[in-house]
Amino acid sequence: MLEINRIHNMDCVDGLKELPDNSVDFILTDPPFNVGLNYSDVDDNISDEEYSDWCFKWINQLYRIIKEGSYVIIFTGDKKLYYVMKSIYKTGFTFHHFFKWHKPTGQRGLSGTVFFYRTELGFILTKGKANIKKINRKILYSDTLSVPETNKNQSLDGFLVDHPAKRPTKLYRKIIEGFSKKEDLVLDCFMGSGTTAIVCKQLNRNYIGFEISKEYVEMAQKRLSQSVLFPLDTKQEGGNGIPPTNKLVGILPKIL
Repeated sequence: MLEINRIHNMDCVDGLKELPDNSVDFILTDPPFNVGLNYSDVDDNISDEEYSDWCFKWINQLYRIIKEGSYVIIFTGDKKLYYVMKSIYKTGFTFHHFFKWHKPTGQRGLSGTVFFYRTELGFILTKGKANIKKINRKILYSDTLSVPETNKNQSLDGFLVDHPAKRPTKLYRKIIEGFSKKEDLVLDCFMGSGTTAIVCKQLNRNYIGFEISKEYVEMAQKRLSQSVLFPLDTKQEGGNGIPPTNKLVGILPKIL
């Protein structure tokens, strides 16, 4: 078993093979969509056949390592949804529903002409019969979350993060808190700038992740290494763990 509460700088297809069967409580991941984004160490413009074969390799491993009845969420782009879904059905996963991230500010970069506000989809999957008790209905009472996307020049936890597919901390907090419990092990096999790990640390979840780009791993480690990062306490003002003196999610003011 690889070390937990760590982002491993390696190809996830290789890293996932080192995890035991039925060892992960929740998986949340956002793979490259193969739409030509400028990632550090990934070609995001391969042939559809290559993309389909590649998706099957890591989705098949997800099926092996997730616990029976536990949940997996895989975000996907409109253009390549078919190739991800084909791999899902080949592995044996049960597809239940689409999770919907509504972006009220709109986003037009991935799909060309968009006639409505952008909604990004995530497959909600389980291995075997879903354990409904694992969903926190007080947190997730809808299949749609409306959270503004993080733009290129917007900081995450006080850092300007140079990543083409940043995910808002607020979005991931809702998802992770809704589909997992304290001390659960959460996997993200495309960790990127580390948002999944940040949220897990704030919510008292264990995490394990993979990221092939050394640059992104170092970026994520800088965010995680802040001594002022603290677990969110729902009893604090506003129920979100943010002290009234600070508006940055999960971050206390640094003392210089």
